[in-house]
Amino acid sequence: MYLSILADTINVTGPIFILVAIGVVLKRINFVDDRFIQTSSKLVFSLCLPLLLFTTISASDINETFDVSLLNFSVLASLGTFLASWLVAMIFVTPHRDRGVFIQACFRSNLGVVGLALCANAYGDQGLALASALMASLTVSYNILSVAILSFYAGRETFSLKQVIVDIVKNPLIIAIALAILVSALQVPVPRTLMSAGEYLGSLALPLALLGTGAGMNLRAIRDSSLVTVLAVVMKTALLPIGVTLAAISMGFEGVMLGALFLMFASPTATASFIMVKSMGGNDALAANLIMVTTLVSIFTCSIGLFLLRVYYEN
Repeated sequence: MYLSILADTINVTGPIFILVAIGVVLKRINFVDDRFIQTSSKLVFSLCLPLLLFTTISASDINETFDVSLLNFSVLASLGTFLASWLVAMIFVTPHRDRGVFIQACFRSNLGVVGLALCANAYGDQGLALASALMASLTVSYNILSVAILSFYAGRETFSLKQVIVDIVKNPLIIAIALAILVSALQVPVPRTLMSAGEYLGSLALPLALLGTGAGMNLRAIRDSSLVTVLAVVMKTALLPIGVTLAAISMGFEGVMLGALFLMFASPTATASFIMVKSMGGNDALAANLIMVTTLVSIFTCSIGLFLLRVYYEN
């Protein structure tokens, strides 16, 4: 079982590495330039990702798939991991402007790709349903907290609560999620033609995001931010998932719910974090590097963690 889980995890993360590597090569041979990276980032963040979220969430039945206790815990856990990451950033991370990138990389998981695939592989349709519900709730908290922290550290030393609220309200991802929940809850019919068009555009989100991630990589940034990288990897792939899992056990979660919580929080840093950092003027090279490294390490940490859960808590 352990080898099977490890193999399937590699099958999920492998394409990510390939697309990122293609982005690196395309930038190195000057097939794409910084203008392409900036334009594609705006396209993904403003159109493709919102459509991906809308088509996915609006097609689900929120009354059947959303377990209130599980979702409440996941939101509180995301807030807890956010605060823990912020504390570590204030103590260890310099320069000041990189703290927002570090914090987002630590607490924001790749739910839509790695998380969903791991849950489906480990627990079948039941795991996939739970993971979809978790993705819907966590995407809201992830984006709200990410916009807030990136705005806080976006090249200004003072924090404007008004500006954060404006950024959240104007965030295309937040708007898409809110509309999708309303459509699903009220069972508003959406023409199949429009849904298909949205799905086509939404399918562009991941490839473009990963190509932009690779093209935006800077090896010098890895050397200059070695401590930040190591801290983020340890936090994202080990300390925070362990903390969330232990808290879930203490709250009585078990079986598929416990496993889904672990896998979603132990998944690597979200590729969408690069798009958000790029769009908000942050250190996108650092964001891209953190995605790459956490994805590599999570292949092993997710497999080991799931194996331990099954040995000690699912038998």
